[in-house]
Amino acid sequence: MSWQTARDETLVLWRKIRGMIDRPDEIALLTEVNAICALCEAAGEREPHDLTRCERCLAFQQFGGCRAINLEMSERIVERNWGSLRALVDDFIHHLETLEIPAGQAGEN
Repeated sequence: MSWQTARDETLVLWRKIRGMIDRPDEIALLTEVNAICALCEAAGEREPHDLTRCERCLAFQQFGGCRAINLEMSERIVERNWGSLRALVDDFIHHLETLEIPAGQAGEN
C-alpha cells in the first residue's frame, strides 16, 4: 500500500471517529480509537525489519505516532470529556492532513 493511500484511508477513519463523538457510544469509540489503521498496515509492509512497525511509520517519524494520543483519547472517552476528546481528534486529524509523503514514495506499493 502506498503511503498516500494509507494516509487517505487513515483520514477517513479519523473523520468517522470525529463524527462518532456527537453520538457517543463509549465502547465503539474506544474500539475505533485503538484500532490498527492503514498507516500501521503500510508501515508493517516496509523494510527494514529490525525496526518496529511504529518506527517505520511516517506518522511516528513526523509527529510521534499515535500511541500516546490514543491513550489520551481513551482516557477522555472513559471520563466522557467530549470537548477535550474533540480537540484531541481534531489535532490528530490536522497532523494526518499535513503528513509529508516522501518524494517518490507517494505511489509506491
